[in-house]
Amino acid sequence: TTAIAYCKDATATALTATASGGHTLVWYDTDGTTKLSGAPTPLTSSVGTTTYYVAQNNTLTGCEGPQTTITITVNALPVAPTATTTIDYCEDDAAVALSATASSGHTLVWYGSDGTTVLSGAPTPSTSSAGTTNYYVAQNATLTDCEGPKTTITVTVSGTPVAPTVSDVSYCNNETATALTATASTGNTLVWYDASQTGITTPTPSTSSVGSVTYYVAQQTASGCEGPKSLVTVTINALPVAPTATTAIAYCKDATATALTA
Repeated sequence: TTAIAYCKDATATALTATASGGHTLVWYDTDGTTKLSGAPTPLTSSVGTTTYYVAQNNTLTGCEGPQTTITITVNALPVAPTATTTIDYCEDDAAVALSATASSGHTLVWYGSDGTTVLSGAPTPSTSSAGTTNYYVAQNATLTDCEGPKTTITVTVSGTPVAPTVSDVSYCNNETATALTATASTGNTLVWYDASQTGITTPTPSTSSVGSVTYYVAQQTASGCEGPKSLVTVTINALPVAPTATTAIAYCKDATATALTA
């Protein structure tokens, strides 16, 4: 016989022993005195060590020999590994491999989204489409090869909004300008950028110089996912010069006047 080790709650099988020719096995319970009807199947519901006994009986003489002990060890399962269990990405973000912390003397075992497919290492989530995916990780005790319960890591990929609706704006030189506007979808906020695409607050264009100025605006979801930018062009038009006209006209009282010209 040989000693046998199980992990807690593993499925156990009946004990075995090898009898000599012309002999039958006689099994005893853990007290060494209570005879059993056959080979026992150990319980694995509790951690610890249990000893069973087996002897062989000579079929011809009915004589029973000394007992052999079989030691059954039920090893504890490691706890579930520590991990950040909720991870959020925006669609098409650059993702990194998932991570978890194993206890000393343990290794991590990663599983795919089905919870059963063992992976070669920590997976890197796909962010190519919006949705939620669960991954699983357990830890395995190096000495006992017992694997504990899984930790679930939920990865949520949020969709990005479309570019907001905008219109180009024109002003006359030195006209009073108002803050730029754009239309965002319900639940989204606007994010403004200057011509160098540096983030700014909602801009009010300067009209002091003639020319065109470019601004950009995107919309951002409540979860912080920002979509593509829309381009807003603000054009400041030059003022025409003063018209040419005779600037001083004299009449005699009650003379017939004509319409002014320029």
